[in-house]
Amino acid sequence: MKTVPKPLARTLMAFVVATGLAFGGQLIVGAPTDPVAGAASSGGVLTVGEPLQGTNTIEFDPVQFTGPVASFPYAWPIYAGLLRETTSGNYVPDLASSVTVPDPSTIDITVRPGVVYSNGAALNAAAVKAGFERNLTNPLPGAWNPVMYDLSTVEVTGPRSVVLHFSQPVASTFYPLLADEESFMALPTGASTGSQNTNVVGAGPFMLKSFTPDQIVLVKNPRYWNAKSIGLSGITFVDVPLGPQQVNALEAGSADVVVGLPVTDVPALRGNPNLQLQSSFPDANYYFSPICKASGPLASVKVRQALNFATDRVAINRALFEGRGEPAWSIFPSSSAYYDKSLTNIYAYNVKKAKQLMAEAGYPHGFSTTLMALPSASDEQVATVLQSEWSKIGVSVQLVSTSNFVTDLYRQHKAQIGLVPAGLPGIDKLTTDFIPPANGDICQYSSPTLNSLASQLEAAAPTSPKVKALWTQVQNFVIRNALAIFIVYSPLVTGAQKFVHHLQSIPYVGGVLNYWTVTVSR
Repeated sequence: MKTVPKPLARTLMAFVVATGLAFGGQLIVGAPTDPVAGAASSGGVLTVGEPLQGTNTIEFDPVQFTGPVASFPYAWPIYAGLLRETTSGNYVPDLASSVTVPDPSTIDITVRPGVVYSNGAALNAAAVKAGFERNLTNPLPGAWNPVMYDLSTVEVTGPRSVVLHFSQPVASTFYPLLADEESFMALPTGASTGSQNTNVVGAGPFMLKSFTPDQIVLVKNPRYWNAKSIGLSGITFVDVPLGPQQVNALEAGSADVVVGLPVTDVPALRGNPNLQLQSSFPDANYYFSPICKASGPLASVKVRQALNFATDRVAINRALFEGRGEPAWSIFPSSSAYYDKSLTNIYAYNVKKAKQLMAEAGYPHGFSTTLMALPSASDEQVATVLQSEWSKIGVSVQLVSTSNFVTDLYRQHKAQIGLVPAGLPGIDKLTTDFIPPANGDICQYSSPTLNSLASQLEAAAPTSPKVKALWTQVQNFVIRNALAIFIVYSPLVTGAQKFVHHLQSIPYVGGVLNYWTVTVSR
């Protein structure tokens, strides 16, 4: 079990655990198998509305990245990855042609023949080694997933062959990072341009043409190894702040696509004949309440179970998401292959049962506690609902305001319960929230049983039958011991003009468009 503390920034970020991985055998060979629009001749520029001037600085050089939420949507089309995540959460080859995992501490990579950067320089095994080593020089805490620092050696074994050696048995956990920004192979083309270095190029399907605070312009890279399958001639990101401006941009036609629309805007947009809507349930989009279980009433499993029974997930889903979300009975949504059906409705709303558990725990008249939510209207709305619902079993909740949620909740413990609107996918659901010394493990809860399960999952191949059995044990332990309150899976809603085709999103943080499939026909 690795002991590197997970940066707190990752408690609100995600990557999806790999599927299709097999130890001791070749994982992937050949061209991508996801649906790719072969409409390169259709051309067209896609205009995407994004909050470019939000709180996070956008970077284009991986060694300057502060976190994936800020830079991934814009850098991914520029760099691509050795692998590429698809809308199903599976992985297909991109800059790599094959991957072999001979043991839990080793990954063998074969680079696709003839791959070049957008300036024509070769992206071979030596370039991959240089790329990983360069990325490891990023000095910013929280920029990379902590498992990146378990990468001890990058060995070039041939012109296109690279072996990754890890100091811990984490090959399975590292595997998704081959499709993430940890594996963006950036080639410097000149001196750093300062706070936002643009003197770097990638080998992805698009190139950076220009960047201003309110617009990012990408153009198609004709040297991308599979350029003929890319159906866009360019992507233009325009600044569209979160909120009513997102709907306005679609209705006015100033944006072709907006990802992450508020569900409350769906009825209005559905009536617009020029627009289309899509929704999905990424397994990282969920509201949950981490609980400090170190002492006091919340150290009692019966008290935590009582709070779960006193939470009306169906009503919250109906009020907050117009019923389009999904009550969270476990740490995976029902669409996941790892979902344990036996947990469905395990904490169905039951005030009588909650009061009984409170009495059995020695708190028949309740107790007082504190809850901290992220400072946003929707989060505060959910917090207010929880405050009202829990009062019915005698639990008095004081809502604690914050201007620095991560520090105030996870480090200084200014509240005993939190409310987090963005969860984690895959193994991070376990290791970041419930396994010490992760900072996301509020008040450093520790269970030998859960720690052992985490170690086994980190070393296992995701396709092994053992993995599903391990996740079943994990979910039953986490849910039946009420280690947190999982509330609702929120839908990811994407709005687009009708002339946008092959619209897909990958289950990254907040959802990211799949620029390998989308086309436009104005």
